[in-house]
Amino acid sequence: MALYTHEHLPELLPRLADHPSRVFLLFGERYLCREAMEQVEQALLRPGGGTVHPIDGDQEDIGATLAKLRSFTLLPGRQLYRVTDTRLFHSRQVAKSIWDRAVKAHAGGKPEQAGRALRALLASGGLDPGADSDLAALAAAEWQQCFGFARPDGDLSWTRACLADHGASAGPATPASADPADLLASVLAAGIPPNNVLILLAEEVDKRKKLFKLLKDEQTVIDLSVEAGSSAKAQKEQRTVLQNLIRRTLAEEGKTMAPALVDLLLDRVGFHPVAAVMELRKVAAYLGDRGQITRDDLDLLVGRTRQEALFELTSALADRNLEQSLVIADRLQENGIHPLAVVATLRNFVRGLLLVRSLIELPETGFQPAMPFAAFQNACLPRLKERDQWKKEFGGHPFALYMQCKTAASFSLPLLAAWMHHLLRAELRLKGSPVVPATILQHLILSLLSPAPQKSGEPVG
Repeated sequence: MALYTHEHLPELLPRLADHPSRVFLLFGERYLCREAMEQVEQALLRPGGGTVHPIDGDQEDIGATLAKLRSFTLLPGRQLYRVTDTRLFHSRQVAKSIWDRAVKAHAGGKPEQAGRALRALLASGGLDPGADSDLAALAAAEWQQCFGFARPDGDLSWTRACLADHGASAGPATPASADPADLLASVLAAGIPPNNVLILLAEEVDKRKKLFKLLKDEQTVIDLSVEAGSSAKAQKEQRTVLQNLIRRTLAEEGKTMAPALVDLLLDRVGFHPVAAVMELRKVAAYLGDRGQITRDDLDLLVGRTRQEALFELTSALADRNLEQSLVIADRLQENGIHPLAVVATLRNFVRGLLLVRSLIELPETGFQPAMPFAAFQNACLPRLKERDQWKKEFGGHPFALYMQCKTAASFSLPLLAAWMHHLLRAELRLKGSPVVPATILQHLILSLLSPAPQKSGEPVG
């Protein structure tokens, strides 16, 4: 057997019916794993049917799972034992990724997901998720020893609430002397009934584990992870994954959409596979029997999305509309947009204003806020484009640049510089403060738009 990626999944599925593995491991992006899992299950059950036995990794007793796996059954067809959020591949190597997932879920107001990630974190550090483990009480040295990374700064008391409210369902702990991975390896070596199949799902795995190498060499491992970040390589991989999802969803729904509209949808939802599919299914349901998705359909049904909502926020900020800015910032968080993404958007917006405001201060540009667009296009814009280092910034549509210059002219350089300091402080607080992200964003907007005390001789705005 071998390790497959999402690109190889279509060629793997047809072979599963006749030559299935005893164990399948799927790991990576959560929605992609769930979707691939359904495809694998359908392929395995297609010949003679069977039964899927779902097992929650948070509640799993590995001994009970292995007992079922090696037992014969009177049920017809294949018996698929599917373990979601398995902990078999957790270790200190992936503890930081699990912690980041918990922090993101907590910041997004998802305590159940945060609790699940925190229990996985405890298991990765060799602690008992079912016991009264208190992450907030761990000293820095203990934290480093258990999880392999430095204890985060700030108040971690929120972890107690997540574990207390959503930790009661944690399954029985495996005795420290019995490694669950070794137990599974022993069962596989002894052999299991031919109709029994184990399917394991995980978001993070430690590829150094012996069990991972065993499954990669002798069973089937499907890597559905997607490179995170904003590098060109990561962006290209994320876009390819989403384009494949959209293409498949359109085929399932019997709809078509122009390539330019596919790009528009991707720009609006960002890298959120489940959002891309759900938004597309929503549009398809709205169309009914009509087969072609238009721009009007997307504008009508996929309106409150990342791109448009963030543009609304920068527009409200440019208009110095405090009330609207606060409302939009709250809506962005309700729609699952990370607060750091909001701060990054505002930082880019303010940086652009600061650059333009600095350039139009130069007498040679000849810019005047009251000048008409034609005069700007014919006289000012060519002078601005003469500077080679700013060609990219002034390579957009002339009217958009004209409006950006008019907006920048309404702010003073000291004010824009102060805004950059406020944005930096907000970013640092989001990364290292125990304060709720929503409060940090509200404080940021209030700091940007609340009138500051006027100093003697200082120009307004």
